[in-house]
Amino acid sequence: MCTVLQLLESCTCAEKDQLLQFCRVRHAPDSKKVRLLNLFLTRPGLSDSDYSKIIYRDPDSSAYPQLKKRLKEELEELILLLKHHAQTDEMRNRIECSELLLRSQVLLARGLRHEGAKLLEKCLKKAIREDFADLTLSIFDISQRFKLEEVLSKKDLPELELVIKSHLQILVNQYYAQEKSFKKNEKNTPLSHLLRQLNYDRKNWGRLADIRQSISKHNFEKAAILIQNSESNFADCTGQKEAFEEFSLVKIQVLLYTQQFGKAIQNCTDLKIKFCFSHEYLCEISKLEWYARFHLNQLDEALQILKKQLFPTFPNESGMWKYLEAVIHFRQKNLKKALLLAHECQGELKNFPNYYLGSKMLELMILFEQNDQDWLDYKIDSLRKLVCRWKGKLSARIETSFSLFMDLHRQLPGISAIPLIHNSNFRMLEEGKEKYAWLPIGFELVRYDRWISEKINHPVLSIV
Repeated sequence: MCTVLQLLESCTCAEKDQLLQFCRVRHAPDSKKVRLLNLFLTRPGLSDSDYSKIIYRDPDSSAYPQLKKRLKEELEELILLLKHHAQTDEMRNRIECSELLLRSQVLLARGLRHEGAKLLEKCLKKAIREDFADLTLSIFDISQRFKLEEVLSKKDLPELELVIKSHLQILVNQYYAQEKSFKKNEKNTPLSHLLRQLNYDRKNWGRLADIRQSISKHNFEKAAILIQNSESNFADCTGQKEAFEEFSLVKIQVLLYTQQFGKAIQNCTDLKIKFCFSHEYLCEISKLEWYARFHLNQLDEALQILKKQLFPTFPNESGMWKYLEAVIHFRQKNLKKALLLAHECQGELKNFPNYYLGSKMLELMILFEQNDQDWLDYKIDSLRKLVCRWKGKLSARIETSFSLFMDLHRQLPGISAIPLIHNSNFRMLEEGKEKYAWLPIGFELVRYDRWISEKINHPVLSIV
C-alpha cells in the first residue's frame, strides 16, 4: 500500500510546496493535518513514534494512525490538482481526457449546461483522436444523463456498440492468454459479482428496450402487456435504481398514450410518496403528470406544475414550458395571453420542428377564434412557406391539418359549406391510423381535427 512518504517522493520540490499550500488553504494554520504534512516535508527521516510525540506529546497516541490516514486520503485528492508528469504520451493524453470528463460532470452537476457540454465535446474529440474507445462509452452515458443530444445521441448507439465490442475483443485477445499461472477454480470475486449484476441489468434493460420499441411503433397494447409481464422484475429498485426509474417513466407514458389519465396521475402520486428520488427525476414525473392533468381538463393544477416545478427546475427548456402554458390559456379562452406566449416560445423551439410549427398552428387557431382575418392571411401564407420547406420532415398530422386550416380560411365566413365528413384529409386525422395517429404526449395537445369539428359545429365530434 502506498504510504504518505511514497506519495510525496513521487512529487518534485515545487509540487510538494504546492501540496502544502493547498492543505493550508483547506485548514486552519494550527491544524494537526497541516503540521504533520509540514513535518513529513521538512523532517522526512523521523519515525511514526517521533511524529506522534511531536503532535500529540505521546509516541503511541491512538489518534496518530487516523490522522496519518486522513492526510494520505487528502494528498490523494490534492495530487490531482498538480500538473501531471506522465511517463508516456498515451498516459498523459489519457489523464487529460479523464480530467476533461471529470470537469464536465462537475459543471453539469452544478447546472452549468452549456459550459459542461463544451468540455464534454472537447473530451469526445480527444478520445476519438487518441483512440480511447472505453472513454467514449462514459461520454455517451453522461450525455444521456444530462440530455446533451448535441454531444452524443441515441442515433450514435449502433456505431458506439461496435466501437465498444471491438475494443473489448482487442483487450481479450491481448491479455486473456498471457497469464497461465492461475489456479483452475480461482476467480476474481468482485468481477464475478459485477458480472452477475451486469447480467441482471442487461435483462432488465433488454425488457425496457422492447417496451420502448413497441412505443416507437405505436403498438401501445403490446407495450402495456410487456410492462405487466415485467412488473415483478422491477419491483425492488435496490441496486438497479436507474432501470427502475426508467421503467416507472415508460409505464406512465404508456398509460398516457392509452389515455388512462387518471391511472397515470395515481402512478405519479404513488412514486412521489413511496420512493426517494432526485428533484430532477421528480420533475420528470411531474412533466408526465402535466399531460394527464391537461387532458382531464384540470388546467389550474397543470398550470401550477409548470410554474412551481418545470420552469424553475429546467429553465433551459423555457420555450417548451411557454408553449404548454399557451395551450392552457387557449383552453381557458384567455386568447390574448395564449397568443403572446405562442409567439414568445417560437424563438426557443426552432430546433424542434414539430413543436415550432405546432406553436404556429396554435397561433392560427387563436386567430380563427378571434376572427382576425388580416392576421390570418399573413400567418397562413407564412406557415405555408415553412410547411413546403420542411415537407417530409414534419409530422403528417401538421401537414394534413394545415391543408384543412387553409380550406377553412378560404370558406370563411360560410364555413358550413365545407363538406367535412367527405374530406379525405379530415378522415385520415379522425381515424388516426399509422403516421396520422394522435399522441397525447407531444406538440398536438388540442387535436386539430376535433377543434375544426367544433369550429364548424360538426355533429359527430366535439373538442377534447
